[in-house]
Amino acid sequence: MTGASVNSLSKARMRRLLAAVGSVPSQDRTVGEVRPYDWRDPHWLNADQTSRLTAAMGQIATKLGGVFTRFFNCKFKVSLTAATPHFAGDLYRLIDMDRLHCLTFGPEDQPSCGFLAIPSGTTIDWVTRLLGDADAAGDPDRSLSSLEESLLSDLMTAVIEAFVAPIRSHEVLQSSGRLSKGQPPIQFEPTEEICRITFLVKQADKDDEVNITFVLSCGPLAALAGKAPKSTAQPTPEELSRTLLEHLQQMPVTVTARLATVPVGFQEVLDLGPGDILLLDKQVHDMVELVIEGRTVSFRGHPVQSKGQYAILIRESQVGPAQETPASNPPAESKKGKNSNA
Repeated sequence: MTGASVNSLSKARMRRLLAAVGSVPSQDRTVGEVRPYDWRDPHWLNADQTSRLTAAMGQIATKLGGVFTRFFNCKFKVSLTAATPHFAGDLYRLIDMDRLHCLTFGPEDQPSCGFLAIPSGTTIDWVTRLLGDADAAGDPDRSLSSLEESLLSDLMTAVIEAFVAPIRSHEVLQSSGRLSKGQPPIQFEPTEEICRITFLVKQADKDDEVNITFVLSCGPLAALAGKAPKSTAQPTPEELSRTLLEHLQQMPVTVTARLATVPVGFQEVLDLGPGDILLLDKQVHDMVELVIEGRTVSFRGHPVQSKGQYAILIRESQVGPAQETPASNPPAESKKGKNSNA
């Protein structure tokens, strides 16, 4: 290549060249969206188990609608808003306990494993309607009378009964009967996996809506999600390794199918244009290597098409440690030629 040809490079061509060698981002490169893996989330359920739990909660929402309809003698509709797992250490970041009325539930004669939370302003409105005294509402932050507290406890107990009914075939849970304002009398370990389930409650002929929230340990929900219940015994090293492996298996990785590599000189790259041919260091029938996160793994296969997309059909899988991708050796002869009729 002559010096004149290099000096005649346009800025646009130089930008494309730098993008091709990785000095600047290439605008033509499309990368599929990959959801980041957040270690702060417990990843308690896989996608199928999450779908099953959501479907079960949808059926419970219908039963909750019947409970509110029976208590208030008018049609109520209840729908699932969210069912998400969290670590218990994040609980107070997720829920403002100061403005809630809570009722705990759990196994008989054992510590509570969950609670139902309803906004305090809503509880005042509900007990007022149950009493039939529209003038008694007043301050939404006022304390409840003994009668009001009893009525609210009856309503929340009925709501909890409808919620835990599908769980009872696997674990017997019941309301504790102890109503509290603010933080409920329940202790979760900071690293304990809990599930926050929120329902939207709405009277059919009104626009007012309110969210009620269940918070409970994930264990009792395992059967509803089609997940094996977690043993209460101290986990063995093998179980800990398996749990860690389950987390690792959900982490996204980048897989690259490497057809071949060839080193060329910088001047040859500058001379490349439509119709030029780069001779690769493989035959057309040679297999393609898979490169995962920059490491060549023991998988090789042939390029194919599947469902209208390019794919790799795995032909070889060798057991052995992954190796760093080796740098290609310079060829003994030029790898570039001009297209011809051959």
